[in-house]
Amino acid sequence: MITVENVSKTIKGKTILSNISFEIATGDCLALIGPNGAGKTTLMSCLLGDLKISKGSILLDNLSPRNRHLKEMIAVLPQENVLPQKLKVCELIDFFKSVAAIPLSDREINQMLLFSDEQKEQLTEKLSGGQKRLLQFILCLISQPKILFLDEPTAAMDTSTRQHFWKIIQNLKEKGVTIFYSSHYIEEVEHTAERILVLHRGKLLRDTTPFAMREAEHEKQLTLSKIFLPIVEKLSDINNIEVKNDTVTFMTKEIDSVWQKLQEQGCQITDIEIQNKSLLNTLFEQTEEMEK
Repeated sequence: MITVENVSKTIKGKTILSNISFEIATGDCLALIGPNGAGKTTLMSCLLGDLKISKGSILLDNLSPRNRHLKEMIAVLPQENVLPQKLKVCELIDFFKSVAAIPLSDREINQMLLFSDEQKEQLTEKLSGGQKRLLQFILCLISQPKILFLDEPTAAMDTSTRQHFWKIIQNLKEKGVTIFYSSHYIEEVEHTAERILVLHRGKLLRDTTPFAMREAEHEKQLTLSKIFLPIVEKLSDINNIEVKNDTVTFMTKEIDSVWQKLQEQGCQITDIEIQNKSLLNTLFEQTEEMEK
């Protein structure tokens, strides 16, 4: 359905994307993750034909991204959470239904939107940020697209709305809709995607799956009071010791043995802060070290 081969994008002499290649089959849900500045939005814009690539090729259903025939197949949820302010929710829905070749039924729209009759009579400017985002998403679906592009789709959504969004995505996957999904957060895409692309500084670091990411070796980050520094310096199986003001922080992949040694030296559970460090963080840091 989507083929990206050796794509690079340069803007004003700066390389934004570098030699990106991947394929998405019909009905796949693929997530693109990475930190701010990774190039996620630029890649999305290239796939949509909004930006012209500097090198390589992109095909969507064997067509160029700028081919007018794709407009009937594609829907896009942009990163910006913007709606016309002086229109009612019901008026926007009616408009999108009027321009769609085969629109969703009112029943289908209501099941996904979950707005009361009173909320549908409201001006969009009166909606909360999460309600606006959900409405934007449902408006994208009214035309029943075959390919769906989502750029940071759950921005401004609260927990319950986000979970509802995940259920909608699951239903779309069951219908065979191809979904390309951009997000900052691996925790989010683990709920929806079959594949994950890890993008950092315009480079594709990894084409993987949620299962592989979860099963990959994880590190723990431990933070203690600085008074424990003499003890920490004698520990084995730790790395990246960092002293900041009144704390000492370090990394370990052997949390059980390290914690046992700390306890033997008088460290209490209330003295320590433990955080998970994902493979994603490790990949970004390794890349930064290589680029120094």
